[in-house]
Amino acid sequence: MPDSVVGLIIALAMVLPGFVIVQLSLVGRAQGVGSETELVLRALFYALFLHLVVSPWTGWLVGDVGPVDEWRHHLGALIPYIAVVLVIAPVALGSALGSYLRHVEREDERPGFLYSVLGARDASSSWDYLFQHQARLGSWVVIEYTDGKLTGGKMGTSSAVGQSPTPHDIFVQELWTAKADSDGVVYLDEEITPIQGKWVADSQIRSVTILGPWYTKNEEAEDAEKQKQG
Repeated sequence: MPDSVVGLIIALAMVLPGFVIVQLSLVGRAQGVGSETELVLRALFYALFLHLVVSPWTGWLVGDVGPVDEWRHHLGALIPYIAVVLVIAPVALGSALGSYLRHVEREDERPGFLYSVLGARDASSSWDYLFQHQARLGSWVVIEYTDGKLTGGKMGTSSAVGQSPTPHDIFVQELWTAKADSDGVVYLDEEITPIQGKWVADSQIRSVTILGPWYTKNEEAEDAEKQKQG
């Protein structure tokens, strides 16, 4: 095998795990503002970290295989190394890192230093911040359309929200009618049956009001009306 081809394969093997880790860590998370160079450098950092961890195994393998031309006679040693270092470990580390960062974003309003060190960024927009840190699953939302109409719904495990860099659309898994009182306070009115979800494109959304997981139907509006009548 030509030395140039061997060098290319070794270079790819050195850097590829880092890119796998970075890409998997971004799954399901809003991506903050950053440059392509930063992503490349972070991928190289993760690749270096992984190769440092497995360096004893790498050293033993190099000594066992010997000259490059002898690799065909050492497939029993090479295949497990390739499977673990280039596939299994990057996928496991990237998935674990992404899971940790998503957990921090859901549970902590102000993520700590480790969150930033591991490659995360603050939400790149107020929309991302809202749905990363504030609008937990189980919240109720009221969506105001660009034409002023209102609709409401429940955000649960079957709901979805587009975060940066994707369009800021929203899907609610349970659709409700919504109203606003004379003071402009919005509330849910009636659940639409049979139960149905609704997707709303970002271009149709003027604002979104989060009512919180404690909110049920229009109790707040009823209490306000009773106070006025009283």
